[in-house]
Amino acid sequence: MLDKITKAIAGIISILTSPLIMPTYGMIISLWGTYLVFAPASTRWQVLMLTFAATTMLPVIVIFLLMKAGVIKHPSLNDRNDRPYVYAAAAMAYLGVSFYLSKINAPQWLSTFMLAAAFAAVVTMIVNFKWKISGHATSAGGLTAFTFILCFRNLTLHNNEWLFVVTVLIAGAVMTSRLILDRHTLAQVAAGFFNGALWVTALELLV
Repeated sequence: MLDKITKAIAGIISILTSPLIMPTYGMIISLWGTYLVFAPASTRWQVLMLTFAATTMLPVIVIFLLMKAGVIKHPSLNDRNDRPYVYAAAAMAYLGVSFYLSKINAPQWLSTFMLAAAFAAVVTMIVNFKWKISGHATSAGGLTAFTFILCFRNLTLHNNEWLFVVTVLIAGAVMTSRLILDRHTLAQVAAGFFNGALWVTALELLV
């Protein structure tokens, strides 16, 4: 009974922290947790909705169409052979959002976050051909590194270091849930976390 409850909780955590929704969380933090909160509300909502449509809805549509075509077996993408298509779609979506942010003169650190997400997705896709690296952990690592950069550069409002603490806890919960569900090994979630964190940190430090 306890095992079933634990796995159910782990499943809920995995759904709420899907790699397809994490960029949207990052955008929410950026638009409402930094000085960008002083930008017009209409602009912030426009950016958020576009990010959600491109990085969440578009990959979901791709998954649905590929399932209908018989290319992938299950929407959970447990088979690593099903994952490259979605990673490729996600990477292109991230690049598109990064380009859009540059065009509307958003802060470079924001467009760089999406660019880093694209690079991390490509690396995950390539590694996935030989090894099942964790996409959940990759996105969690990227978000954790991003909030650290925001706090380190004093871009958050009122010294909101708690944002970083929260994302660290979320990352821990994400990786633990993937292990509980037997979706990945410890090495796979660790590799995923560092993949996301290193890309975000490296590119943000260049800005």
